[in-house]
Amino acid sequence: MRTLTLGILTAVAFSCLFLCGCNNSENTEFREFSELDRLNSLEIESADTSQTAKPETTSDSPIEVEVAASSAEEESSSPDSEPIIVPMSTTPAVAEQGSRSEKPASDETAIAKVVPANAEVMSPASTSTDEPMTPLEPKLLIPEKTFQKEGPQQALRVSFDDIDLLKVLNMEPVPENAPEMFPDWLKNLEGKQVLIRGFMYPTLSKSGITYFQHVRDNEICCFGRTPKIYDRISTILQADKPTNYIQGRPYDVLGTLRMDPIYEDGEWLQLYLLEDAVVLDK
Repeated sequence: MRTLTLGILTAVAFSCLFLCGCNNSENTEFREFSELDRLNSLEIESADTSQTAKPETTSDSPIEVEVAASSAEEESSSPDSEPIIVPMSTTPAVAEQGSRSEKPASDETAIAKVVPANAEVMSPASTSTDEPMTPLEPKLLIPEKTFQKEGPQQALRVSFDDIDLLKVLNMEPVPENAPEMFPDWLKNLEGKQVLIRGFMYPTLSKSGITYFQHVRDNEICCFGRTPKIYDRISTILQADKPTNYIQGRPYDVLGTLRMDPIYEDGEWLQLYLLEDAVVLDK
């Protein structure tokens, strides 16, 4: 009887263990694996394999970037292949093009001042950019000077060198009190009839001209440097003897020389004047 009871208890215990093993979700417990379970497991494994085998094709995939970089390195390392440059974006190119179009010229080339063909009155005299701007100490360089007489009027032959204050008085620039430092021989030209050869500064009119600027050389007349105040003479012709515009060649002017300085706002407007003048175009 005792043996039968022990056997019954043992059977009950094994039944409980078997039931617990089937219902427990932990993998460490024993569970009987049926044929149906094996088929289900194969189907699940096949589905997982098909999903994991398909690669993700996104633009941010590190695998794709790495492969592209590797291909580019292989192509660039090949001696027979040409390098291929693929722009990353069009925005930098547009910005660069815009920056170049907005860049100034610049550099830096000097533009010559062109004297307009219809100019009648000169701008205030100034120094050229290619000449030194450091003021020189005025001093008398030509203490004595004599002039030859010419023509029926016995006019004094004067040149622009004779009235060049840089050569006569070492003046650069010309100060406002320059006439006070003129040597006696230059002051004595006041009111004298003189002959002086030069060029005609471009005027507004081509004919019937009664007033113009008589200048030192053709470089000033056309497209050269800005004239010094002593490189030009304001010229007023006799009313009944006007002239036509003379372009590009020298001529003589006969007239009465005046020291007529006009200095305004730190600029020289006039220093010498020829009045009652006549153009001797020959």
